[in-house]
Parts: sequence; structure tokens; C-alpha cells
Amino acid sequence: MFICSFLKRTICNNRNDPYLSPQLVYYATAYLLGGVVPKTNQSVADRSLLSLTWPIFIDLFFIFMINVTDAWFLSRISDSAAASVGAVMPILGIAFALYSTLHQGGSSVASQRIGAGDHKKLATTYGALFVILLFGGMFLTVMMFSFAPTFAQWMGLNDSMADMASIYLKTIGMGTWILAIRFAAAAILTSQGKTHWNMWSTFVMTVVNIVFNYLLIDGKFGFPALGVQGVAYASVIAWAVSLCFTLVIIIRHLKINVALPKSWSLFKKDSAPILKISMPSVLEPMSWQLTQILMTVMIVTMGELALATRIYSFNLLFTAILYGFAVSAGVQIKVAHYIGAKRFDDAHKQLILGLKLGVVGAMFFVFTLLAFSDQLFALFTENVDIWALGKLILLVAIMGEFGRSFNLIVGSSLRASGDARYVSIVGFVLMWFIALPLAWLLGLHYAYGLVGIWIATSLDECIRGIIAFKRWNSGKWRSKGVYAEELPVHDPSLNERVDCQEANDCRDVFNQEPEKSTNDKS
Repeated sequence: MFICSFLKRTICNNRNDPYLSPQLVYYATAYLLGGVVPKTNQSVADRSLLSLTWPIFIDLFFIFMINVTDAWFLSRISDSAAASVGAVMPILGIAFALYSTLHQGGSSVASQRIGAGDHKKLATTYGALFVILLFGGMFLTVMMFSFAPTFAQWMGLNDSMADMASIYLKTIGMGTWILAIRFAAAAILTSQGKTHWNMWSTFVMTVVNIVFNYLLIDGKFGFPALGVQGVAYASVIAWAVSLCFTLVIIIRHLKINVALPKSWSLFKKDSAPILKISMPSVLEPMSWQLTQILMTVMIVTMGELALATRIYSFNLLFTAILYGFAVSAGVQIKVAHYIGAKRFDDAHKQLILGLKLGVVGAMFFVFTLLAFSDQLFALFTENVDIWALGKLILLVAIMGEFGRSFNLIVGSSLRASGDARYVSIVGFVLMWFIALPLAWLLGLHYAYGLVGIWIATSLDECIRGIIAFKRWNSGKWRSKGVYAEELPVHDPSLNERVDCQEANDCRDVFNQEPEKSTNDKS
């Protein structure tokens, strides 16, 4: 308090004093000139979880709406069309898993750099992420376009269903590199805490996707009637429009600097921290996608009813899943910023809060789906057998989504800290040596069908969630971050810490004193 009073009397005569704190000069001058001291911009780490999570939830909801509308448009063609495309979706899911993992790795590294104040390496991290995802996208584009018929046959589809699946996969594969670059652009906005712009980008993508689905499936307003291929074209066009929107926001509106690597050696240096997180992390989602492919092959042998029910049930459950993803993404952003700043206790508190929100929200969505299951399944099909089987799947999903909440939120936080290898190894072992054999045992051997397979995957989610939580509580993640073995980029001195505290105290006093003087006059 004495410092603030002293400054108020002497600031005009001592502004050029080199020993006078710059923070004090700033706040005192602002008060004398304007009467009110402005607050500093709030960092991403100190923002509320809700402010980060709700745009991510809306963003994922729009993605969910794309899946639902695609399934609805395909079901208007036939249940066979919906089932055939759904059968090869795990192939496309491999691309999504790779892009999403690289997105999370790049976003986590960038967030840690922001939290540590290392803005010099931030731009090159963004550039390296763009190059990595472009290379990955081009590779998968070639693979999907070249081997689409082979993938459809691997899924055990018959001639007509294989043809529809092959056409869809080949068409959408041509544009998957566009989706890869969009993931890189979205990672930039995520690390900066600008999640609301990702939300608007996905909203644009959803609208464009619906419009072109309507125009291309039946050939409205002179457009060609492309059927299943029209659904794929609609997705690719929507990705391209969304990418352009996101790049305009990054480059023109926010003016975020992205520095592409100028040499191979610089690229290796800048990409190493991203790949250190992403490469181990990709093992788990890739394993999930591959085991889902094998489980889908099992479901195909059960008949078209089971396959269609699996597609429709998963689309409905995606509401609970996307909520878990939204909370986990928000927690991951904050945890990465905290770890970059070495605020480990705050990171732990954030995880616990995220778990509470995640579990409660997931259960709310699952029980709501159960209450209105018949009406919701009626949106896709009039087959009451699918309604009945779907309700059983939703009952099993209570256990599955409870475990998934732990798995998503704790797992993403461990990856954000750099402790990705442990989570990936555990996930790989459990999915291949527990979930997949159990799915065969319950689904085919004991003939519980689709319900048996869903029980196996639900148990897998629960076990992985428990193991991830135990790993977090061990505290080993504290030594895994990008700056774990380094000093902070700007480690403030004792004088700087005192100056900062004085500046904060000064701001409070100055903002209160005009009110006191007013009261004195009265």
C-alpha cells in the first residue's frame, strides 16, 4: 500500500528512473491519465474450463450432425447403402485417427510452448505440423483411392454392397488430404484457446455438407444424381470450404504467424516434439480402428440387421461420445498450458474437475437416449427389430460410456503431459488381447451377437480408464513434458516477481481510491 501511495505522488518526477519497475510505471500512468487500470489479458490456462469446452462441444455436435445427416441421406437410398458405407467407415476412421492424433500432439506441444512463454519456437511448431499432416494426408489419399475395392472385399461385403462401399471410399479418399490440412489449422486455433473459431468452421462445414447431400444424391436443380457417390462428394466439398474459412481466420483475422520449415534439418528438429507425443499416441486409436474393423467383419456375418443396428446405435451414442471428447479436449488444452508453466497441482485439479463433468454429462446423454430410443431409431428406419436391438445396445452403453469418460479425459491429459507411450501400450495390449478375443467369445462363440460385442468393448473402455487414472495418480507425468528437463524460457527473477505483485496491488488500490474520495466528499 505504501508503494502505491508513494508512486502516486512521485511518478511524474521519476518516470525515467531506470530502477523504477516498468509494471508500476504502466499501471500508475494508466491510472493518472485515465482513472482506471486495465486488466491484463487472461491466459488460456486461467480461463474457465467451460469457456474452452462449450465451443468444442458445439464443434463436435456439428461433426455429429454430419454423421447423422450422411446416415439419414444414405438410408433414404436404402438400408443396404447405409450398411455398406458404415462397414467401411473404420477404414476412413484410420485417417481420422491419424489426423486427430497429430492434431493433439501438435496442439499439446504448442500449448506447452505458450504456457512456458516460448513464442520463438511456436511459429515453427505450427509450420512443422502443417507439413507432417500434409504428408500423412497425401499418403492416405493414394492408399484409399488405389485399394478401395480391396478394402470393401476385406470387410466381407457382397457384390452390390461392395460396389457402393468401394465408390464411396474411392471418392472420399481423393479429398482426405484436405481434411488433414484442416486438422493442422484447427490445432493452431485450439492451442491458442480460440476454440470458438473451430466451432464456426465446423458449422460452415455442416451446412455445406447438408446442402450438397441434398443436391447430389437425387440430382436437384440440374446437379447430377450421384447416389452414394454424392454423399462422398458432399463431404469433400464441405472439408475444402471449412479449410478455407479456417485459414482466413488464422492468417487474416488473428494474424497468427506460421513458419514453414526451410530445410530438412529444421523440419526434423521442429517436428520431433510433436512426433514424440503423436507416434506413441497413434498406436491406441489405430488399434481401436483396426479392432473395430475386425469386429465389423464379425458383425457382417450376423446379417444386415445387426450391421445396420450397429451403425444407427453408434450414431446416436455419438452425442455422449462427443461430449466426452469436448471435455477431454478442454482439459487437455488447460493441462498442457499448466504443464508448460510447471503448475502441476493446477493440472491435477483441472483433471479431477473434468472427470466429474465428463461422467455426469455422459450419463445424462445415455439415459436420455434410452428414454427416447424408439423415436430416435425411427428417424433412420421403420424396422422395429432394429429398434429393439438398438435399445439393448444403449443399455450396455451405460457401462461403456462411463468407462470411456475416464479413458478419454485421463488419457488425453497424459498425452498432453508427454506421457503418451504408457497409455498407448496399455491400450494396444487390452484391445488386441482382451477386447477382441472377448468380442469373438461373447459375440460369435456364445452367440450373444451384437450385444456380446458391445459388452466386450465396454469392458475394455472401463479397464483402460481405470489403468490411466492410476497412472495419473502416480505422478510420473510430471517429468514427461517438453520442458521437463529445461528451465522455463523466461524464469522471472526475485525483483521481477516483487514488481509484478506490487503492480497487482497498485491496480487494486488505484481502482478503489476514486470511490473513497467520492465518499469523503459526500
